[in-house]
Amino acid sequence: MNITTWKKGFRRVPDPIRKRLAGLTGDRIVVACVRRIRASALASGRYRHLGLSIDGGGPVFPERVMPDLAFGRASRRNAQGQEIVRKDLPMVSKTFSAEAPNWGDWGNGSHDVYWDRDVYQRDFTPPKELEISVALLAAEPGDDPVFVFRFRIEEVLDRNAGGFEAELLGNLNLLQENTGAADVFAADADSAAYLGTISVSWEILPPGELGEMLARVLSKFRDPNKQLREKLLDRLNFLETLKPIAYISGTSGFQRYFGAKLAENVVVFENLDYGNAIYVMFEDWEELSKRSRLDLLRNRGKVARFERVVHRKGWKDALLEIIGPRRKAA
Repeated sequence: MNITTWKKGFRRVPDPIRKRLAGLTGDRIVVACVRRIRASALASGRYRHLGLSIDGGGPVFPERVMPDLAFGRASRRNAQGQEIVRKDLPMVSKTFSAEAPNWGDWGNGSHDVYWDRDVYQRDFTPPKELEISVALLAAEPGDDPVFVFRFRIEEVLDRNAGGFEAELLGNLNLLQENTGAADVFAADADSAAYLGTISVSWEILPPGELGEMLARVLSKFRDPNKQLREKLLDRLNFLETLKPIAYISGTSGFQRYFGAKLAENVVVFENLDYGNAIYVMFEDWEELSKRSRLDLLRNRGKVARFERVVHRKGWKDALLEIIGPRRKAA
């Protein structure tokens, strides 16, 4: 059963991917992504279609996996190919046949009946049968441990080759459909390059745009359910009571981050996918937010410019106690 909630694919190559391509050197490109996956998500079976599970607290995963053709359109095309009806070409005559009984009675034997009909011409694109490789890059301990995985389509694309655009879009859709994320990297990118994408850049929205923020965050989900909508609306309504000077929305990396800027040096944000905590950042928050949460938590004792408030009972009061003095001093 497909229990994913993420967007399944793209009609065209997204603009952020084009910007990433423009910043890459060399012509050899791979489609890949990095995802932080909680142990509870592995246990729920959300990634079972890729062979991911958890056993004894640790992740179990294959080095490579062929996407299940039943998982979606891109996976089916990858496994079975695609027949394209060419309505842009003239129709051609095709002969059909069927067996029919003599005199309407099969007891009298049978004969073949033939007839012609105009049909559209068709092209067949053979299956690529691409595999997705899986690698564990890091792990974050906790009550619900987080595992940082790299997923990569095992095909190197040449950006100067004919058909690059179509091949790129096809691979992006295959990875997006199966993992909920897609990006591009140099073919020889190392683990550090992949881990470096676990950061957030921000888009700033003016205050009073609560409805737009709600729409932006929900658009990242393929089919947001009522519970998700209610949780997001509750979080955003609470942020609204803090009277932010701007809203913030994650525009790269983990694209479901959202939050509010309360002062020039006070920003709160969180992520519904990994929403067990809300982060409060102070001085140099733009630079600090580009660091991965793994890096932040490892160096929490050395970095005093942020606070992490777990979503337990009373978390809103705890957050107010943190930001109150900071806003007065701003």
